[in-house]
Amino acid sequence: MRHWAGLTVLLWAAACSSAPRGTATLTLNDPYWDKVNVQIVITKRADCDSREAGYIETKDLVMRKERSETIEVPPDATVCWRHDRNPNQPVAGVWSGWTRATLQPGGTAQTDL
Repeated sequence: MRHWAGLTVLLWAAACSSAPRGTATLTLNDPYWDKVNVQIVITKRADCDSREAGYIETKDLVMRKERSETIEVPPDATVCWRHDRNPNQPVAGVWSGWTRATLQPGGTAQTDL
C-alpha cells in the first residue's frame, strides 16, 4: 500500500508542476557588483529587442553580489540578459549589450553576468 501512496504523490506533484514539459533552467550569478539592474528577455525570436510574434516575456530585477536568480525557459525559446552599462554608476535605460543562451529542452545551465 505504501508503494501506491508514494506513486500517487509523485504523479500528483508532476501534474501540479507549473513549468511546461521540456522547460530549461538558467541560473544567473552576480559575482561582481554589490547591486546591479538586470533585464531578462525570454523569446523565440533571434532579436532580443524585438517584441513581435515569438516574444514571451521581460523580467526586470535587481541582483546583489554573490546572489543567483533562476530563470525558467520554455521549450524552443532562448533567454537574453543585459545589465547596467556601468553598475557602479547606473543610468536608467543605459544597458550593456545582450548576452544570449539557447538551452537544451529540460536542461540546466549556470553562468555569471
